[in-house]
Amino acid sequence: MTRTLTIAGVLAATIAGSWWIARDDVSIDVSPAAPPDAVTTVRIESAPAVDAPVATPTSTVTGTSADAALAEFTAGKYRFLTSDLFRTNDALQAALLEREHIAIELNTARQSLDERQREAIRQYEAQLAAADTRIRALLHPTDYAVFEALKDSDIEQFQLDDYAAGIDNVAPLSADDRRAILLTKLNYKRTFRQVLLDSGLLRDDLSPAARRAAFDGVNRAFAQYRDSYLAEVRQYLFDDEQYALLLNYESSEFDAELAKLRSMAGG
Repeated sequence: MTRTLTIAGVLAATIAGSWWIARDDVSIDVSPAAPPDAVTTVRIESAPAVDAPVATPTSTVTGTSADAALAEFTAGKYRFLTSDLFRTNDALQAALLEREHIAIELNTARQSLDERQREAIRQYEAQLAAADTRIRALLHPTDYAVFEALKDSDIEQFQLDDYAAGIDNVAPLSADDRRAILLTKLNYKRTFRQVLLDSGLLRDDLSPAARRAAFDGVNRAFAQYRDSYLAEVRQYLFDDEQYALLLNYESSEFDAELAKLRSMAGG
């Protein structure tokens, strides 16, 4: 059977979902990837998603072209794993590609109004868990922690690429800069997400007064998350202009996220 998918759909289906979806906490190291025998203390989150941005191009690809598009998407998504590891390990490449295909199918089913697709959600969830287990067997624990962070970081990676493209002619980022920015942001988002989950703001049964009180705590935690992330990432950006442009970009993104939280509190 001919399979059709859009390049935009690969991204949109993967990153779509609720901003507050709870995921297993993992931790990772922001520094360059350690050698296989290294022991590394790690910490980070799998980041909740926000509304999916519109991706381009939107041209439709079919059959082997669809496979190539998904392979390109997967390679880009996991580029912050040890590059040599990704390029030289065919089994890992195949396992990551399989995982992303299942993730797209799962998120498509979750958004679908078709009852048959909805009924397949549990099956896809089981397949995704099995795919993650296979990937775990192929990676050193340090590398697996990085994978755990990256697998749900589509929004953050989209934002990072958007920022990097915008400053490329002025103050281009190195690969190490990009990795440090991304993993630092995910580090701090882990702590904030737990505060958000614990606050009760996501519950449907809160009174208006309780919802406002919950938002007050979330708002303080959000400000700490934002400020701590920006303060730490400053040390990775030696170019003042790079940091100034990042601060400007992230301020807009953080304002948009805070507005979503405020709307949940009825503000």
